[in-house]
Amino acid sequence: MTQTAQSLLGMGATLSIGTQTATPTYTVINGVKKVSPPKPKWGTEDVTTLNTASATRVFIKTLLDPGEVTIDGEWQSADPGQVALSAALNSLSIATYGQVFPFKLALPPDLVGGQVTTGDTVTFNALVTDWAVGEVEVDKVVTFAASLKITGPITYVEGA
Repeated sequence: MTQTAQSLLGMGATLSIGTQTATPTYTVINGVKKVSPPKPKWGTEDVTTLNTASATRVFIKTLLDPGEVTIDGEWQSADPGQVALSAALNSLSIATYGQVFPFKLALPPDLVGGQVTTGDTVTFNALVTDWAVGEVEVDKVVTFAASLKITGPITYVEGA
C-alpha cells in the first residue's frame, strides 16, 4: 500500500527541557499552546572585488545561525517543566554552571504516514533568553512566553 502525505495536527506534541548531563533526562513543559520552531539561516559575506567581471555583488556563505524558538502557553506555577525553564533563564554564566540546556520537541506519530510508536523529534541546545508571565486579567487565563536561542546544531529524527 502506498502512503500519501496528509496534514498533521500539533495536538499531542510536547516540548521538554533536559538536564545538563551527558545523557539528559527530559521534563515536559506543560501548558504550552504554541511553539514556533527555529528557522536556520546562513550568514553571508560580500566578496565582490574591484575586478569583478559583472555588475553584481558576489557572496559566500559563512556561518549557519540555527535561529530561535518561541513558546507561548498557560502559566502553571507548580509545573516542573515551567519551573525548569524559569531556572534556566536565571542560571549563572557559562563559566560557572553553563546556560545551555538541551530541548526536545516531539511531534505526535503520523499514523497515516506509517509512524506507529513515535513521531518526529527535533532536539537542540539553547540559551533561555527570556521568560515571563503574561498579563493578568480578571476573565483571562494567565499566560507565559519564552524565547530559546539555539546554540549548535539541530537534530531531526524521523519517527517510527
